[in-house]
Amino acid sequence: MSSRPTSHRAAVGGALISLILSGSALAGPAGTQGKDFIYEVERGDTLIGLATRFMTSTDGWHLLQTLNRVEDPYRLVPGTRIRIPLSQIPVAPSTARVVFVRGQASVDGSPMQTGMALAESARIEIGPNSAATLELSDGTRVSLPAATTLQVRRLRAFARSGLTDTMIGIDKGGADSVVAPKGGGVGRYEISTPLMVTGVRGTRYRVSADDGGSRSEVIEGKVGVGAGARPGSATQVAAGYGVGVSTAGRLSKPMALLPAPVVAALPQPVSSRAVTVRWQAVPGAAGYHAGVARDAALTEWVATTESALPEAVFDDLPDGDLFLVVSALSPQRLAGRSGVQSFKVWRNPPAPFSLVPVPDAVEHGGEVAFRWAAVQDASGYELALAADPEFSQRAETRRENGVEAVRTLAVGQWWWRLRSFDARNQPGPWGDALKVTVQPAPPVPAPVDNGEELRVRWPADAGAAAATGYVLQMASDPAFSGDVVTFRTTESALAIPRPASGTYFVRVARATGTDVPLASAFSAPQRIDLQSVLRDGQGAVIVTGGAKKGVQLGAQ
Repeated sequence: MSSRPTSHRAAVGGALISLILSGSALAGPAGTQGKDFIYEVERGDTLIGLATRFMTSTDGWHLLQTLNRVEDPYRLVPGTRIRIPLSQIPVAPSTARVVFVRGQASVDGSPMQTGMALAESARIEIGPNSAATLELSDGTRVSLPAATTLQVRRLRAFARSGLTDTMIGIDKGGADSVVAPKGGGVGRYEISTPLMVTGVRGTRYRVSADDGGSRSEVIEGKVGVGAGARPGSATQVAAGYGVGVSTAGRLSKPMALLPAPVVAALPQPVSSRAVTVRWQAVPGAAGYHAGVARDAALTEWVATTESALPEAVFDDLPDGDLFLVVSALSPQRLAGRSGVQSFKVWRNPPAPFSLVPVPDAVEHGGEVAFRWAAVQDASGYELALAADPEFSQRAETRRENGVEAVRTLAVGQWWWRLRSFDARNQPGPWGDALKVTVQPAPPVPAPVDNGEELRVRWPADAGAAAATGYVLQMASDPAFSGDVVTFRTTESALAIPRPASGTYFVRVARATGTDVPLASAFSAPQRIDLQSVLRDGQGAVIVTGGAKKGVQLGAQ
């Protein structure tokens, strides 16, 4: 896996990576070298059979005998290499199919779309933060990272064998290839400028180039890598090793790839928009390359990034089963073996945004109102309540068609969460668990006017555990939006100097500190109608309007 941005320089334009198979286990079609198709002999092969299978005419065996200096055309040694001139192999037009597109990508100036068929000479551009994957007729997959520009210079197939004949020229960027995964071998698979890569049966490799040179890392199989100036001096590179070609054309010795990082497991499923992934640091790593693929073959990259630290953040991943892939980068920029961790993203339909109660709210009384924002196209919602954040104690879940609900809850701490249902009545992921604390209902005050003073009493009780007393408020309107007078007391009664005649409202809340409690902590407002007061000759109070002294007044 690699989708590092790559570029090219003329100095490395002649670099050649030639992938060469060895051993009878992988005999058969083995790609090309120069102007020749390379075939590694299998048991029972003959020159006449090879000419019939690949060449324009069966008589071509004579040319093969001369070119390859074969003494007996009927007895070929398994594992030896037979050169067949590409000019003698008939070809037919072929196509490639777009199997994956992310972000901005175009073909000949038009938007690239999944399922699109590409023909020879197609010009492809992959924009920033984008990616695409092509598939050839033999199952070969070519993953194209961001900021890549290329042209499909040749897209054909060997007419008689069906082997692919593909040449891709990269102007800038890179390509990662899984060549002929079905094991049938390839005719020609070449990526040129700055690297020319010859495909082989069942091999997976990565190539990249930038201003510092070119690199190749072998993931599966065995390959030979040679610099363009000395193509005959290929170095055998086994799986788990990589090499580099400098801008001067110097080929490095094979270097062991860094081990795969141990990737930490992710929560299942991931329901948040952004997810932080972590892995154990790899000794000797200069950095890390991390990506997320949506297929088990790791060819369709929905996100990639590089990090200097053993962690990365991916944002807005698609729903579904995904694969996190992390490789350590050596100081030579060789990408090491990959650590892979599968995980699932499940975010649709999204959980609704909660409005009431606010997080860590304190409610008073048994009834608690819940309200949330509507989710587009949601067919309904579920509200879950429990006495613990794991929703295992006293848990209750109830379906709601609207965006609000009322629940009667006992005194204590509660957690609540929401999820949405789509048009097919399938639920999405649960939202975050939010805590709400329910305290006893506030005491209801009973005001009494005796003409001399206003006395207010309320039931004395233990109240909330943290209560330190009571707060009494008096105002001229039931919303307490005007002039509000606030009194504090540690008793369950309070005498207030009698105000002028008029209508007033009082309410009481338990105090838990020096701050004035929230409006929701107060009792329902109690209305007081104070009449004008006259006194007789002895100074006794006369309450006008027929009211008697000591009358208790009711609630609004």
